[in-house]
Amino acid sequence: MGIMHLAAGPGEQPDGRGSTSGAPALRLTGLAPVIAAAAGATAAGAIAIQAALGDPALSPVVLAAVAVLVLALSFTVYAYARGMAAFREAVHRVGDGSLSRMRLPPASRPLMGELADEFDTLARHLSTLFGEMEQAQLSIITERNRHEAILQGLPGALLVVDDDLRVTLSNQKAEQLFGLPGDALEGAGVFDLLRVDTAGRDLIRDAFLNEEQVTNRVLPLTVGERLHHVSLNMTFFSLSPRQAQACAAIILQDITDWKRLEDMTRQAEKLVAMGQLAAGVAHELNTPLGTILGYARLLDEGKADASRRAEYAGAIQQEAKRCARIVDQLLAYARRDACHAETCDVNALIRETVEAVSQCQGERHCVRVEADVEGFLPVRGAQGQIDIVLVNVMVNAVQAAAGRPEPWVRVSSRADGERATVSITDNGPGVPREICGKIFDPFFTTKAGGTGTGLGLAISHSLVTRIGGSIRCDPDWRDGARFEIVLPLATPEGAECR
Repeated sequence: MGIMHLAAGPGEQPDGRGSTSGAPALRLTGLAPVIAAAAGATAAGAIAIQAALGDPALSPVVLAAVAVLVLALSFTVYAYARGMAAFREAVHRVGDGSLSRMRLPPASRPLMGELADEFDTLARHLSTLFGEMEQAQLSIITERNRHEAILQGLPGALLVVDDDLRVTLSNQKAEQLFGLPGDALEGAGVFDLLRVDTAGRDLIRDAFLNEEQVTNRVLPLTVGERLHHVSLNMTFFSLSPRQAQACAAIILQDITDWKRLEDMTRQAEKLVAMGQLAAGVAHELNTPLGTILGYARLLDEGKADASRRAEYAGAIQQEAKRCARIVDQLLAYARRDACHAETCDVNALIRETVEAVSQCQGERHCVRVEADVEGFLPVRGAQGQIDIVLVNVMVNAVQAAAGRPEPWVRVSSRADGERATVSITDNGPGVPREICGKIFDPFFTTKAGGTGTGLGLAISHSLVTRIGGSIRCDPDWRDGARFEIVLPLATPEGAECR
């Protein structure tokens, strides 16, 4: 009977683990003694059976049974050895990262098929787990790259610091602002980088001590020899024993160019304000100067008697005082002086203004100007300010009504609860509804030929609004125009003009 012997093929050397290099092979030389021992034991059993039966000759049937038994045992050992070789090959593939199915020989499946199936199930589970881990790793890398892109794309300089006030993370804007590479910024102290004034250092120090958030605080920042202006924002992370070292995030927005532009804009606004003030003074002085010029001409003609000359001189004096008052009020408005609790009788002021406008603009344009007021009506506001408002609206009404048949302008007043309403009505062409909201804009005018400056109603609107009142053009009024000036009422005790 032959003994099964499987050796390594040509060119293959067995390794220290009983397999060969290259494709795994099986060497069964060590099994020969086992098979021989099994065959010897079988033969001894047959001889014992023969001795028991008292037959000195070995029966052919017994010899055949022994041969079949030896062949069966040899095939079983062979199948088991092939199965173990397949297992070892599968384990080696797992070590190399391959989780493929086990290639179990058909002869070994009756003996080791269940174990091979369990190995394949485990390999499938591991493959699924490794795939999920790989997907999770890719997701983490993608999320990290996205966060990195967001941090690097921030419009401000980002400094993430730890509880030792040292930088642990920065972005490109921080490198540009401080003129240092990221490696140099990492580990740098916050106060070594943020060279701000004393107030800024106190602000940052107190914020770290109390973990108080800082929002949009403008600070001067010196970088090298250059002074920057930055907007400082700070936010803090709640620290825990297992958390990373990050303590706070500092974002610095460089607003140096914006501050420079703001200064230029402020200077330009001052120049515009000066121009508007000059134009406003010229506009407001035009009416009383016209009145003074008219009375001066009458005096120059020399036709009036002594009483008339005294009347003309008194009117000139009053209009000169009005000029001085207008200049004072416009200067006070331009300076935004504190609004004093001045009050006046608006009805008395209406009567005076109607007389002045009637004698000047009214006679020039042949327009009848009337006052429909009675009694005493105290309102808040300086007499000079309200005088400017009334004259502007009345002069506009007279000029609008001029040229109409029987032109007229009527001024009335009434008390409405805690407000006094002054209505100035004319029978001119009226104000179109679509421009009622624009006529109070500076330099907006509907007068042709460059006769209007567009400042009268704008100045009036500003003055009335400042004392808590309002002025509007009634868009629903027909047969002319009606302007309503609403002023807050004053107490009777303080109603004397100042």
